[in-house]
Amino acid sequence: MSAKVKQYNSLDLMKLLCALLIIIVHTSPFRSYSTVLAFGFRNIIGIIAVPFFFSTSGFLLFKKLSALEGKEKSSYFKHYIKRLCVMYGLWSLVYFPFVVYNWCQNGFSLQEVLQYIKRFFFEGSYNTIWFLPALITAAALCYFLHTRFSFRKILWIALPFYLFACLLTNYYGITEAIPGLRTILHLYYGFFDSAKNGLLFGFVFVALGGFLAEFQETKSIRFRLVGCGVFGIALAAESVLPQVFGFKQFGCDIKLFLLPFTFCLMTLLLQISLPDRKIYLYARKISLMLFLSQRIFISLADIFLSDTILVTNSALYFFLILSTTWIFSDLFIRAAKKVPFLKYFC
Repeated sequence: MSAKVKQYNSLDLMKLLCALLIIIVHTSPFRSYSTVLAFGFRNIIGIIAVPFFFSTSGFLLFKKLSALEGKEKSSYFKHYIKRLCVMYGLWSLVYFPFVVYNWCQNGFSLQEVLQYIKRFFFEGSYNTIWFLPALITAAALCYFLHTRFSFRKILWIALPFYLFACLLTNYYGITEAIPGLRTILHLYYGFFDSAKNGLLFGFVFVALGGFLAEFQETKSIRFRLVGCGVFGIALAAESVLPQVFGFKQFGCDIKLFLLPFTFCLMTLLLQISLPDRKIYLYARKISLMLFLSQRIFISLADIFLSDTILVTNSALYFFLILSTTWIFSDLFIRAAKKVPFLKYFC
């Protein structure tokens, strides 16, 4: 358990940028000014953030495990999953008052309680923090499969689940037009609300991170830059063309070209060596807090400020959510240094 894993400062910096992208996606700062920019950030640029968080989590987890021996691996993994479970439970408690508020607004019933219990275990107890149970599921799948298979094979195992997620979301129009697939689609959405979960979405990206933990890079930085550019353009086309042709979609976060783009982005960043600075450690700590806590302030704004210019003006709304989330996250990290219990949140 004492093996020390190298710090990847380029990943920490990108995690912070991705946390900011997630806030941009949820607040749409350009909505009041430019539909093109709003669409670009929401449907193209912003959707790289969550896959990157999954892949980075997988990379760091399995890089650490690769440095351990025998029972140390099992012990560390159990600690990792336990920590995520505790984190998810605590954040669920934080957001539960908003769940109760929604029940009071929309009508309280036994069915709503049962739906909440179902979402808690399968989809996430509240918006955004679905990432935590998804990461638990994906990490567990990858860990147990890796006892028998290489990550190259695990990627092939995970790929069909991701393709199915694409058919449920970005390619919903195709799925709905084919009778057999339409039946499967209706059965799926008869129970689940979203394809964003650990099996269909997180699995392949955590597996990608595990693969990269063992991957020996042979291409140049220039080659990876070209790869990011090519797959970035393909990702943009995959987002724009359905809008041009009026193709029916059910969400815009899961796309085929996200996978090769994330691979190229990760390999590019892993080739970039940044000298140790306090700013990277700070970026590592605050990125997850920004990611998980933003919904507090989005929900509060929706409840108390929905008819004010602070919400109706998209730029003001973005700066309101960003500033309050950042201040809260920064103060929370500082407080966690003095109150050890708070470290379970981040």
